[in-house]
Amino acid sequence: MVKASAESAVPESVTDSVTTTLSNLQELRTHFHQFLSLTDPETLSQLPPLQRAQSLFLLSKITSTLLALNLRCSGINPDDHPVKSELDRVNLYEDKLDRLLDLSKAPLRPSTTLNYQAATRFIEHSLPDLTSEQRQNMRNISRGGGT
Repeated sequence: MVKASAESAVPESVTDSVTTTLSNLQELRTHFHQFLSLTDPETLSQLPPLQRAQSLFLLSKITSTLLALNLRCSGINPDDHPVKSELDRVNLYEDKLDRLLDLSKAPLRPSTTLNYQAATRFIEHSLPDLTSEQRQNMRNISRGGGT
């Protein structure tokens, strides 16, 4: 009978995934302390409202995701846990925040378009010294016929 060694009992892809996850968690630990400083009320009050909402959203997203990850590591399915409703609520706020970010990037007022037909009619009636040929050209433009 062949004995299975401890090294071959766990597939290499699993050990690679665990190693990657551990390095990602270590990186998260270093950046998470920096991000927690943004929860200071004085720091939050200095941010514009949209950035404040974005930082608070990211903090809630991180917290909910870490809790779901902790549940998965404990062998509990997060979909069967009350954290699922919190994750759904956070996703709803993510959609709202994305819409607000899109609105903030949009121009303050819609771009103006020129109605050429109305403009040529206005010009035609405001200029009394047009020749008959010029008047006909203006009427053609106002009807959409071009020059």
